[in-house]
Amino acid sequence: CPACSALPCPAALPKHILDIWVIVLIILATILIMTALVLCPATAVIIYRVRTHPTRNGIV
Repeated sequence: CPACSALPCPAALPKHILDIWVIVLIILATILIMTALVLCPATAVIIYRVRTHPTRNGIV
């Protein structure tokens, strides 16, 4: 569009592209947070078992 090329800013991106990127970043951040919430208890349990049963280190 001619209005976009008249903008002084070097990154003349349409607004809807920025909105899509914001939505994508929010979705990725949500996936990362949910994955961390799911995996953190599992790793905590594994570390707890390794510390309480030092003889099972090779099996884990």
